[in-house]
Amino acid sequence: MATFIEGSLLQVPDELILVNNEYYAVYNYETTGGSIMPLVVDIDLPESLLDTALNQATSYTETEFADAYGYAFFPMFNLSDLKLLDPKNPKTDVDWLLENVENDLQKKAKTFGKTWYLDDEVQQLFAYGAITGQDISPYLENLTWFQDHSPEERNFIELVYTNPDKAAKLVQDNYTALKVQVAQMGISGEGVDDLVRELAADIAQGTLTTAQAAQNISYLIDPYRMAMAGGSSALTDGYSSFVERINPTQNGIADAKSLITNYLGVDATEAFTTNGVVEQYAALLRADAAQGEGVTANRDTIISQLQTAHDKLFPGYEGSQHSLWSAPLYRTFQTITGKSALSSTDKKNVDVISQKVGGDMTLFAGEIRKQYEDDATYQDTVLGSMANVFKQDVSGVFTGQSLVG
Repeated sequence: MATFIEGSLLQVPDELILVNNEYYAVYNYETTGGSIMPLVVDIDLPESLLDTALNQATSYTETEFADAYGYAFFPMFNLSDLKLLDPKNPKTDVDWLLENVENDLQKKAKTFGKTWYLDDEVQQLFAYGAITGQDISPYLENLTWFQDHSPEERNFIELVYTNPDKAAKLVQDNYTALKVQVAQMGISGEGVDDLVRELAADIAQGTLTTAQAAQNISYLIDPYRMAMAGGSSALTDGYSSFVERINPTQNGIADAKSLITNYLGVDATEAFTTNGVVEQYAALLRADAAQGEGVTANRDTIISQLQTAHDKLFPGYEGSQHSLWSAPLYRTFQTITGKSALSSTDKKNVDVISQKVGGDMTLFAGEIRKQYEDDATYQDTVLGSMANVFKQDVSGVFTGQSLVG
């Protein structure tokens, strides 16, 4: 009995099935070993079905399908993939299914990112799994690609083969997070989406850390920073093609802010951004870059200015940098107040106190306790926990002891 409309040039499947309210065509394929393997095709073109064909469908659960066919339910291809390019030389659906293995790999390479999916050995192994229906994950460790890559990358390729939905979700989650970040940063250019997809896949499979991804982005949007790092060669392999596709929106800005923050702190960076100093410094840094690699005359001048300003603002830490001495003070502040994170106001207050007491940590701790004794977090977290400890100590003394002589 016919299944597809006239002119579709599709074979009648061995069985039309219904799983999870979706229709699939099953073609039984005889493997080279003589066993029969079901090739399951997703009917993504329901208009190709005859109206009468729907009544032919056999309903299965995934478990029932596995019991009946001896293979797990796994739709390998879409009906839309089965096309006859030359009607004078027709091929069977099974032939097309096997030819579409390569196309399927191309799709997965785009979904999961990067080229390992198109490696010759990987393709051969995938095709073997497609033809035989065998679980190929035990053979992965024999691949040259597998042996030559990091544990993180190996873990990802195993995840792709054993749980492709989870692997795809991991890439998609990374893509979504990165997309939000680049939008917040105002990054533009015709290559933005491709860049985000590439980074998302590389992070998922362990090729890049999030820090390395951020560094690649910073180079692409800031030609000055990239030039100071050695040019496009500073980018991770495969990312230099994005140099002309991402707009340089932060040329020198990021490095100018970084210098100010290191020497004077975040509060100063915010002030310098408002009054235009950041832009002035960025222009000077760009001028260095324009003179050629290794030229740092303007950068050296900026550092000298910032060091002088630092030593006047924080004489107790003369010769140092804000980023070097503030970190331990911020940690001490958190320990004393019980706060899990510092607000901008807290950091500014720590800086002011440090100006007052210099490097005397005893005076610093005393000043913090005095200023924050009425703070809700300090009372709840620190004083409250001290009271609880005291109660526990007292109860421990009398536990199990009779008060009656």
